[in-house]
Parts: sequence; structure tokens; C-alpha cells
Amino acid sequence: MNEAMEKIILCFDNSDSSVIATEATINIALAFNSEVVGVHGYNATMHEGAFRIMEPTLPERYQREEILQRQREVHNKLINIGMEKISLSYLKPLRDRFGERNVPFRERVREGKNFTAVRGLIEEEGGDLVVMGSHGFNSNGNGFIGSVCLRIVRSVDTNLLIVKSKVNFSSPRYVVCLDGSSSAISALRVAALFAERFNGELHLIYVFDSSLHKELFGRLKESVINKEGFSFNSREQERIHDEFIDKGLQRVGYLILERAEREVFQKTHGVAVADGWGLVEEGKTMIVRKVMEGPIYKRICDYASEINADLIFLGRTGRHYVEGIDIGSVTENVLRFSPSSVFISRSERFKGWEL
Repeated sequence: MNEAMEKIILCFDNSDSSVIATEATINIALAFNSEVVGVHGYNATMHEGAFRIMEPTLPERYQREEILQRQREVHNKLINIGMEKISLSYLKPLRDRFGERNVPFRERVREGKNFTAVRGLIEEEGGDLVVMGSHGFNSNGNGFIGSVCLRIVRSVDTNLLIVKSKVNFSSPRYVVCLDGSSSAISALRVAALFAERFNGELHLIYVFDSSLHKELFGRLKESVINKEGFSFNSREQERIHDEFIDKGLQRVGYLILERAEREVFQKTHGVAVADGWGLVEEGKTMIVRKVMEGPIYKRICDYASEINADLIFLGRTGRHYVEGIDIGSVTENVLRFSPSSVFISRSERFKGWEL
């Protein structure tokens, strides 16, 4: 595997989560010999608008239009210069921090609505990975993702590492969510690289939710039974259907895990998996395979909690991709409710294999 990670873009706003994201970026940059670009957006226009709103509260002697106009010009100049200097001061300690570790670093700031300014810098720089905290200075508890983070995730199609808590890089455990889609395979490729560089353990998982199929069958059964003159052994048919669906989806999961492993690790022999789990050593990488049933995003998050995972890797979109999707629903919910930080791979148009 020779995927490059030459440039990492670090989004920084001086919040605690962006400080934690900085630590993760240093570790990744050292492992991959990456250059880091620190970016920050500041919104001077918002302050200019706030000043105009407050003008009626100024003393009467300042209410003449020529005086107000002069005050606006002075205020706007001070705000623009001041906020640019403040933004650069946020990033200066980063330059020193990365310099101490001999990691190439440069900084860029831009005025504008925060997420548009940051998005513009990301798009101009390109880069192989964007790292940012899941929220800025505000956090409203479980499931909360900051507005800038969420808008960047939705609008920038690139590899993203969203940092929710301190990331462990010493023999970490990585959960890789696979569904047969190209985006998921891309996530596995990066996870394999991380596992190789940090002596990590890969947990390849496939989750299926049979409840939807059972619910649809139940509705169909009631419809058929109510049709006059139709004979239907509902109990036996329901048992056969449920058994077929559960075993069929479980088998599909194993096929997807096996094929993903062959494609990324170039294995040519079959993989024996018993009772939904297995251990195999691929060079230095330990691999665990799991096929599980349940609400998909929740089961992923629960499993990550069970094994104390350090990162969850998953594709931006899955097998249900259609033109116009910005991010898959499972990916968004895992991002919101994951107990660990989340890596989201860039999207791929190919939905998945024919198994």
C-alpha cells in the first residue's frame, strides 16, 4: 500500500477540541512525513453588522450621520486588522509546536463566514487529509456536532478525520465499517495504513438490520391474509422468511468482509470465520472480523464502545449512493454518536460489488 498522505490540513480555532486535533495531526504527520497547513477563518463582517445594530444606543452627540460614518470606518478598520492579527496569533504557537517536531508547517487565515472561509482554504490547498475538532467552543452533549464541522463534512468531499476526544496512537484499535461500497474500501485502505504505521488492530465489521425486512413481510402478510380466497400458512412462511433473511444477510456480511480483505491485502485464499469472529495476522496487523445484527449506526457505536476503539473508519457514502447525496445517513449518525473519533473517506460513485 503506497497511498500518499503528503499534505494534511488542520482546522484550528483555539478551542479544546482543536488542540486535541493538533496532537493527532502531529502523530499522523510524523508517521507519514506529511506537510501540515493550519487554517483559520474569522468573520469581521459579523462584527461590523453588530456595530451598526448598536448605533442607536450611542449618546446623542454621536448620532449625526457624518460622525457615525467616521466611527464605522474606524471601527471596521480596527476589527479587520485586529481579527486578522488575532487569527494569526492562534496559529503562531502551532508553528512553534510543529517546528519542535520537525514537521513542515505553514499557516493561512481568511476573512469570511467561518465555514465558507475554511472551505475555501481547504479547496485551494487540496491536501490528502483534513483534520478538525467535532465542535468549537460550544458543545451541547451527546450527538452534538458544531455547525462549522458539520458544514465542512457535508460540503468538502475529501478524507476527513473528525476528532471528538484524545486519539491514542500506541497500539490502537480501529473499527472499519464495510458494506461492499468503494467508499468503505477506501476507508479500509487508509485504516490498514494507519494500523501498519501505529501497530494497530483492525476490527472489520459488517452490520445488517433484519427488522426492516421483517416489518415489510409482516405488512405484506396482513395484506395477503385479508385478500378473499387466498390460503396462506402465515406462521410457517414467517419462520422460513425470517430464517432466510437472517442467515442470508449474515452470509452476505461474511462475503463482503472476505472480499474487502482480499482486495486491500491482496489475499488469494479463503478466510475461515467461526461464530462471527476470527483472528489472523497480516504481517504486523491483527485483524478481527465481526458480522452483527441490529440498527446499523447504533450497533457500530456500541461495538466501538465495547472494545474501547480509538478510531472508527467508514465511507462517506455506502451502497445506497445516488447522485446528490452529500453524506450517508449511517455515516452522519456514527459521526454524531460515536464514542471515538471518526475517519470519513472521500466518496466513490461505485455503489458496491455484485456478490
